[in-house]
Amino acid sequence: MRRVLLVAAVVLGNAVVQALCVLPGATPAVDPLFLALLAASVLSLVAAATAVVALVGGPGARWVRALAAVVVALVIVGALAVVSSATVVPSLLVAVVLVSPAGDPDATAWGGLRAFARHPVRAVLLAVLTLLAIVVLSVAALLLGFLVTGWLGSLLTWIVVGAAAALLVRAWAGLVRRRVDLSTAGPAARTARTD
Repeated sequence: MRRVLLVAAVVLGNAVVQALCVLPGATPAVDPLFLALLAASVLSLVAAATAVVALVGGPGARWVRALAAVVVALVIVGALAVVSSATVVPSLLVAVVLVSPAGDPDATAWGGLRAFARHPVRAVLLAVLTLLAIVVLSVAALLLGFLVTGWLGSLLTWIVVGAAAALLVRAWAGLVRRRVDLSTAGPAARTARTD
């Protein structure tokens, strides 16, 4: 229960920082105020994502590995978003799959992708749910941006997105942590590595 409250505090704290970044009403330009607000927003996002991934990892969480995974994923998703907007949703899905288990002390670098080999049906269903959540959250953020503007819209958007992201990270980390029951598994699972 303590970790759930900590994750909720992280999500709420990030939402407040994001709302404060919108409060001055700076427009995108090469302006010191805008650049400072952008830096604060990105740092808050990285800190919150790292904290959520590490807290979901449980006791003995690997904070440095979680930070590295979040930063690499953010750079790759950001670069792909600049190249083509059509790559944002698939790259977010891959980022969630790969970054979610990074805080777990027992997870490996490819643990997220290994979930598809160990639990193919569950992993595919969770991937579809993740894609659906990303699309629904994108549409909700657009609608919220039209209906509720300013800092309040930003606060509400980041609370909803942060809560949904925390649930998805928890689901993916749990799926990676879930072991194959070798007594009921088929021959392929018995010969596969279960580290």
